[in-house]
Amino acid sequence: MRLLMLLLGSFIPLFLCAQNYIEAGYTPSRTFLDKDRNNCGSGDLWQIKGMYSHTFSTKLNENGQPIVWAGTINGMYAKMNNKGYAAEYNPEQILNLGFNLTYIRPLTKKNPKWYMMASIGAGIYAAPNDIAWRSILVNGGVVFVYRLAKGLDVGVGAGLTTSFGVPLVMPMTFVKWTSTGQYEITIEAMSNIRASVARRFGNRFRLELVPCDMDGMSSVFRQDGKNKLYSVMRMRAYIHPELKVGKRSSVYLNAGMDLFHSVNVTNKSIKGFADNFTKEDRWKFNQEFNIVAGFKYGF
Repeated sequence: MRLLMLLLGSFIPLFLCAQNYIEAGYTPSRTFLDKDRNNCGSGDLWQIKGMYSHTFSTKLNENGQPIVWAGTINGMYAKMNNKGYAAEYNPEQILNLGFNLTYIRPLTKKNPKWYMMASIGAGIYAAPNDIAWRSILVNGGVVFVYRLAKGLDVGVGAGLTTSFGVPLVMPMTFVKWTSTGQYEITIEAMSNIRASVARRFGNRFRLELVPCDMDGMSSVFRQDGKNKLYSVMRMRAYIHPELKVGKRSSVYLNAGMDLFHSVNVTNKSIKGFADNFTKEDRWKFNQEFNIVAGFKYGF
């Protein structure tokens, strides 16, 4: 069910991560466990991720409130070198590539604290050598947000996904809180959950502690005559040193732990959707060190 919410909210990175970026990460080999924590193999993980966003149109209404049209391309490629039953249960490669068109506008002229975020898009979720029509999933949503206080935005809305065959609409919530000062504290919660504390040292160096960062990936495949959805949810904790190397660019490193890595395979159907409400995570990889190096631009 948690991975379903990640799929529903896949357009949110445009608002939470305004920077364009590309990064490569590695998690060394760790044990693959069943629901009874029996050793069922092992495997490592190589991953490349990136995002590019472009603003097509920005204008201000008579009250100076922004109305924005933007597009975002998100991409992720994962390579897994698994052994034992882990090699049978998990694919060797996963490609997630999507595009979303996003619209942001104020809701009322009298109260500038209310605004709306809406998005619709589609993507490919499959092994690179197994891309088919079944691999194309549609996602999107609309969220109505209220600026409760300086640095604190909360909202509710609905998300759309075709991850289980037919279009499904689910409720969504949105929270973003940012506190500035000597220490920058940020909490973001919607599809993803991320919390961080950061401090700047001069104009070029920034050090961030991230105790919680959740993300996921998925792949649609064919098995025993049925369409299946393979999904992963990860939670990491790491330190994030970042060095500014240009006027609008920086390089960074994430070094920490892959705290939680659950794996789930379900039918790409209404029954598979219903199973997500009751099915426990049966398979997972053990905790292991994780490192990521990246470059971002546009902040």
